[in-house]
Amino acid sequence: MMPFRGARRSAWRVPAWRLGGFIAFVVLAVAALLGRLIQVQLLDGGEYRAAAQANQVRLIPVAAPRGIIFDRYGTIMARSGPSFVLALIPSEVDDPQRELATVARIAGLDDRTLWNRLLHHRGIDYPTFAAVVAGEPYGPVVLATGLPVPAVARLSEVLTDLPGVDVEVQPVRDYPQRAFASHLIGYVGAITQDEYERLRLEGYSPNDVIGKDGLEYAYDQYLRGTPGGERVVVDATGAVVPGVKLRAKAPVPGDSVVTNVDWRLQRIAERALADGVRAVERGRQLSGAVVAEDPWNGEILALASYPNYDPNDFAADRWKRVTYDLSDPSQPLFDRAIAAATPTGSTFKMVTGSAALTEGVVKVDQVIDDTGGWDCGGYYARDIAAGGLGDTTFVPALAASSDGYFFRLAWWLGNERLRRYALAFGLDARTGIDLPGENEGNWPTNAWEMRTFGVPMEPSDACFLGIGQGAMQATPLQIANIASAVINGGTLYRPRIMREIRSADDRLVLRSSPSVIRRVPVTAAALAAVRAGMARVTDPGGTAYGLAIDGLPYSGKTGTVETAGGNGPNTTWFVAWAPTNRPRIALAVFVDRSGGYGATVAAPIAREILVKYFNKRP
Repeated sequence: MMPFRGARRSAWRVPAWRLGGFIAFVVLAVAALLGRLIQVQLLDGGEYRAAAQANQVRLIPVAAPRGIIFDRYGTIMARSGPSFVLALIPSEVDDPQRELATVARIAGLDDRTLWNRLLHHRGIDYPTFAAVVAGEPYGPVVLATGLPVPAVARLSEVLTDLPGVDVEVQPVRDYPQRAFASHLIGYVGAITQDEYERLRLEGYSPNDVIGKDGLEYAYDQYLRGTPGGERVVVDATGAVVPGVKLRAKAPVPGDSVVTNVDWRLQRIAERALADGVRAVERGRQLSGAVVAEDPWNGEILALASYPNYDPNDFAADRWKRVTYDLSDPSQPLFDRAIAAATPTGSTFKMVTGSAALTEGVVKVDQVIDDTGGWDCGGYYARDIAAGGLGDTTFVPALAASSDGYFFRLAWWLGNERLRRYALAFGLDARTGIDLPGENEGNWPTNAWEMRTFGVPMEPSDACFLGIGQGAMQATPLQIANIASAVINGGTLYRPRIMREIRSADDRLVLRSSPSVIRRVPVTAAALAAVRAGMARVTDPGGTAYGLAIDGLPYSGKTGTVETAGGNGPNTTWFVAWAPTNRPRIALAVFVDRSGGYGATVAAPIAREILVKYFNKRP
């Protein structure tokens, strides 16, 4: 019997569709790789070569000239000038001890000062030179500025023997007007590590010089420009490859800031303020401020604070002068024009008077028997002028600054309504001026009184707040802004210093325009009555009688503030505008703890400013 055999199995074959799919996949993959290779090598080769080279190229930065700061008529307030600087590229230095000793000997510099600046660059405390190399390999670390030409000549002869040491020309900030307008302009300085960490995402470098205060700070992003510098090639370890020369990158100068400041008025205000304060110092260190504003648009025409300082000390790193300014108990860096908030005395009656007339608690022609005091809910508040004015109306009472008259207006208004009008005129809030460091002042509330003194507000508080005493506080800028609102019919403008920003080739970059904070809710008739009362300030019976200016009618309001519960020297104020009928300027003058009265200290300063500005005879 034949053995059983099954059916013969046919040979295995790959299905045609699978084979075709595989071949297609291989062809597509090869085509993709080939396409990518063509793109990388031929089409984008230049881009990738540039990127690879960029990984090997480092920029040793050179600062760009900062933009110029001008007044409204083209007077230069701040500029950049060339200066020889001694700089160090840490990664290129062979023997730091020898090289710094040589530099100090040849240039006549102090070796310890050079090391101190090197090991404490940008506010970082480096323990050793090796730590500087690790942290800032390409620097440059500027060790000295303002080198004299003879020192530069001597150093230039030996630079080939001092690898990593360089003498170069860099722009250094220059303030040709020295201390004038120092608080307004501000100053510059080397960026600190904390500032760099905060600003590096905005394109700042570890070696930048930046604005620290004033306009230099507020508009640093425009003024700073774009640094250039020397481009060097480094190897895989980060060391500079010698002998390879690349084209330097040219710095781009910063934009210029044109301000609303009238430099002539600025100088007049600063001199009058300094002379007025010195006249009453009598061995004391006094301070004060002046703000001048265009009442029709909020443009700041002048802003002065005393004492002041020379911003060139900071730009040139004159550390002894800087240390003195920072430690001086008179605080010359403190901008009192925008940050000194104190009670304002009777200058606040502009607010109390317009509020009382608007609310109808008194009429402008209503006759009131001013007895020199008022019963403020059980506390009898007395005027310094015993007996008061007798029968009087609003306008003469404001001109004479009768506390007895205004005690009752404030009492009739009460705390709540008085606060509402104070805030409407801009108190207890920053004006938004384009400067850093503004103080919002204070207007007390019941919660604030409880938190500060542990007692609630009393109804009698209104009497003293209404005459600018008590816990209310305002800055000279805020008072000048209130005066402007009274002048222009009730529009509270945001004060502005910057007029426009222009590029280095004089293209317009940015222009400011008037900005309204709010319309103050007071009637035109109320403001007219306040203006009428202030127009009589130099008339007989006015608090500034005897201070009139021939040929220039002006309006004003004195303010005298008690300190230390009446036991300290008075702080004095004067607010003014001129000419009376169509004012071109609103002024606020403040002298802290001067003693005397607004009419004897602050008002003569304002008068001197107006006389000089309008070219009148003293």
